[in-house]
Amino acid sequence: MMMKLTLRILAVLWGILFLTACQSMKAMPVKPESPEVLLVNVIPLDTTMFEQRLQVDLRVRNPNNFELEVTCLNFTLHLNNQRQAHGLTNKAVTTPRLGDSVLSVETTTYTLDVIRQLLNFREHQEVIYQVDGVLHVQRIPFIPLLGTGLSGIG
Repeated sequence: MMMKLTLRILAVLWGILFLTACQSMKAMPVKPESPEVLLVNVIPLDTTMFEQRLQVDLRVRNPNNFELEVTCLNFTLHLNNQRQAHGLTNKAVTTPRLGDSVLSVETTTYTLDVIRQLLNFREHQEVIYQVDGVLHVQRIPFIPLLGTGLSGIG
């Protein structure tokens, strides 16, 4: 009888110890995979002698098994390995898990960059673009962007 009581007390103590240990464990930080960023559209907005304002639409593809609550985006767009435009936005958007969303960002490009790009452009040349920068996500400091693409111009 005494042995059964001792075993029950030990079982309760082990249970309490186990639950206390589980509560004190910290959640392991999740290291998210970098989202892929694709150039969707470029729309001219305003032009002055020295700069052009553009609306750049970017598709953000989330390869993670959890949604990303995007709070800020800071990126540079390169065309044929030359810096073409830089953009910032603090528009919030939620990219679903294993899904995508489109962000529209107003950017600036400079007339000299456009002229340099036109002078280097050849007939039937493919346009290669690269988007690099960082994506700020709620509860995660930042995630680097991965984005390259090829557009056939003919």
